[in-house]
Amino acid sequence: MQSTMTRPEQSTNEVSHITPLPVIDLLGIAGLSAIIAIHTSELSGKVEETAYLGFGYVLLIAAAVVSIVMLSHRDVRGWYLGGLAGAGAIIGLVLTRTTGLPNAKGDIGNWGETIAIWSLIAEGLVVLLALFALANRRKI
Repeated sequence: MQSTMTRPEQSTNEVSHITPLPVIDLLGIAGLSAIIAIHTSELSGKVEETAYLGFGYVLLIAAAVVSIVMLSHRDVRGWYLGGLAGAGAIIGLVLTRTTGLPNAKGDIGNWGETIAIWSLIAEGLVVLLALFALANRRKI
């Protein structure tokens, strides 16, 4: 008597087809990963300096992680979240360098900080990629 709990045999003709992610999604994941790395490396200093900025960093990092997961699952919402997160980070950096934020006036005029420049590059890349990806997906 044959057991009803056995697994069906896989046909040798079956081939698993995994479609690679589009290059733009991979670039977005790379940019979001850079945002995570930069803000994680600066997190402890921000928490000690101004607690609410540290909380903002945690939210940014979390949004970038969720965006990466969404993009890796081909979910277009990852572009919306990632683009908004990148734009928010750019706005935050510009505010800290121009007017300053409450209890955070130490970086006013500090445009030459290397980590801030890399942060702007990564965030700008993600925003531009998100705009491009979303514009192209709407045409399809």
